[in-house]
Amino acid sequence: MLAGIGLTAAGLGRVEGLGLTALAAAFWGTGVAVASMSPSWQWFGAVELRGAADIPRVALTFDDGPHPASTPRILAALRNAGQRATFFVLADRVRQHPELARGIARDGHELALHGASHHPWLTMRSVESGARELGAAADLLYEVTGVRPTRFRPPFGAVSPRLLGAAHAAGLRTCWASVRTWDGNRRLLGGVRARAGRAKAGDIVLMHEGEGLAVALVPDVLADLAARGLRSVTVAELRS
Repeated sequence: MLAGIGLTAAGLGRVEGLGLTALAAAFWGTGVAVASMSPSWQWFGAVELRGAADIPRVALTFDDGPHPASTPRILAALRNAGQRATFFVLADRVRQHPELARGIARDGHELALHGASHHPWLTMRSVESGARELGAAADLLYEVTGVRPTRFRPPFGAVSPRLLGAAHAAGLRTCWASVRTWDGNRRLLGGVRARAGRAKAGDIVLMHEGEGLAVALVPDVLADLAARGLRSVTVAELRS
């Protein structure tokens, strides 16, 4: 009987061990999944999040352009305020709106890459394939504007070791942000100005281009920053 009890206890121990292993694997898998959408965690490698905090400046950044409904308005607001920003553009939209891309460069802003198009598949593709796609997109920006981008922001903030490797192989630094305004979410538009207003010296602020987003708030955001003694510069300047 004791032997039977011993065998039963051993069996239960194995079951418990398997259960703990499965639970640990589930937690790990969940962590990896969340980390893949959280570049600021830097689980898979370093990304640019902010600059030095000892100089009163931030970097406003705009994703998803160029866009005819937003780019001219953002450029006008920056021009009127005498400030600069970084535009993370999509190669397919640069192809559609080359003059808008050239206008960004002419006004002295930083042109950076947001991808060939707005998709997350570089997280799963090989490093070589991803590097070819990013390299071709960077070549297009250079052909259109005369400026070769040195930074890349992954669409949706989706990252993986393969994506970071592809960006590095294409000669691009992966950049994210330390302040998200959530202006791409229509349900959160009411708080965009307040969220942007929390930016501190050294922060990289994430905003978006497009129709119906918070583009009209850009002059207010710039004014709020100026009232707090902060000015917007490019990410390149912020990181120098």
